[in-house]
Amino acid sequence: MNRQLLGFLSIMCAAALPLRAQEGGDELLQQDEVVPAAEQVEPLAVSPLEKELASRSVSESGQFTVTGGEQALRSSLALEADSVRAWFLKLLETVPPKQPMPIEIRLHGKAGDPPKARPLAYELRFTTESYLLRIHIDLARGLDHERLESAILSGLLFDRALAGRKPGELEAPLRAPAWLVAGLKEARDWAEGRGDRRLYEGVFKQQGRFGVDELLSMPNDEHERLDGVSKSIFRVQSGALVMALLGQPGGKPGFVSFCDEVADYDGEFPILLRQHFPELNLSEKSLAKWWSLTLAKLAEAPLTEAMSIRETEARIQDALELQFADAQGLRQRVPISQWQQLPEMGEAARLEVVRPVQDALSHLSYRCFPSYRPLILDYQKWLVSWASGEPEPEPPLFEMEEAREIMSQRANRARDYLDFVEINEARELSGNFDDYMKLKRELEDKPRPPRQDRVSRYLDTLDKVYGASRGTSP
Repeated sequence: MNRQLLGFLSIMCAAALPLRAQEGGDELLQQDEVVPAAEQVEPLAVSPLEKELASRSVSESGQFTVTGGEQALRSSLALEADSVRAWFLKLLETVPPKQPMPIEIRLHGKAGDPPKARPLAYELRFTTESYLLRIHIDLARGLDHERLESAILSGLLFDRALAGRKPGELEAPLRAPAWLVAGLKEARDWAEGRGDRRLYEGVFKQQGRFGVDELLSMPNDEHERLDGVSKSIFRVQSGALVMALLGQPGGKPGFVSFCDEVADYDGEFPILLRQHFPELNLSEKSLAKWWSLTLAKLAEAPLTEAMSIRETEARIQDALELQFADAQGLRQRVPISQWQQLPEMGEAARLEVVRPVQDALSHLSYRCFPSYRPLILDYQKWLVSWASGEPEPEPPLFEMEEAREIMSQRANRARDYLDFVEINEARELSGNFDDYMKLKRELEDKPRPPRQDRVSRYLDTLDKVYGASRGTSP
């Protein structure tokens, strides 16, 4: 009986083997068993359309499609494109077009391939229903996210210019002005708290580099050829111009209508600006005045921003000067350390001399280097004592002068040591700090003759812009 049952079970298992193999279950096959060819299951064929859909990523908004490259890169670029779209609409405080133009970002090649003549190119197509913008990007030199962001922003400006238009051939090519694209990005950074105020301060002190007309007429290809410092200055001045336009009465609606028209406009930009911003029609220099005022406002330091020791020292040196009118009525300036050279004057006259110094010190106390606040208070006490007519005002000036000298020396010593450590780690110097200081003094005593090559001129420009903004802080 048991033998019959065992034989019946073996027959059932043998009958089940081909079914499991057909269904793709091969766990019952032994290593020396082979499924007959007639019973093998062929893999499903993938259509060209399915392959194409699998090699593209679509953004959440649906406006952007990324093709080419690797999946991870396509997905990140789709997110980046939607991010640019989001902050652009937020900055304008407006909504996207009802039927946004599809924008396709096509990635070509990979890092290390022979680079193409143009790393980025636009291709505008149209159907009977809509336009389609393709942005071709060459990956041979890697992905430049700054340039990609500008391209996406340009595409959004093209979209606004073509909204509501029947698809067809254009009479003139679309263009996204370099100053507008750079200015929008800078206005975004400033609104999000990522703007560099010191760069604005340096540009403002150097009175900029580009005039309004030069800024508005800068071609995109010429902008691409600018060096790094010039591009930074261009972006700062463009950002100040965009923020000046947005800050005018009714500036947001006017700026939105300006963006709706600018990409398809073939005339002079000052004329188009006056059409959308009536305040600019008051005079020929209205735009330049708005622009300069905005740049000065952005360059102004907040009260919470502390100065460096060197900058504080320079400001306090300027503030500690007593001004008075001599017998001829001319204004004279005497350092506070030479107060004994002042002519005899009454209490009212002394108070008049002290008032501007007290005001300057009070204003300086908000932003000075923190260790200078007790010294400023001592100087204010001394001014009160002198204005009261005391023959030897207290506290003594020489004590405050010595304290300032010690702080300056320590700050310079700390800066020199940090410079030494940085250079030592980067270039493997001997590690002897005294030798470093000796070399530094030799360079100061025997400076090298000025160089006029292109690199030196570039570094001089860089130092003027950034050095003016940071006050050569230690």
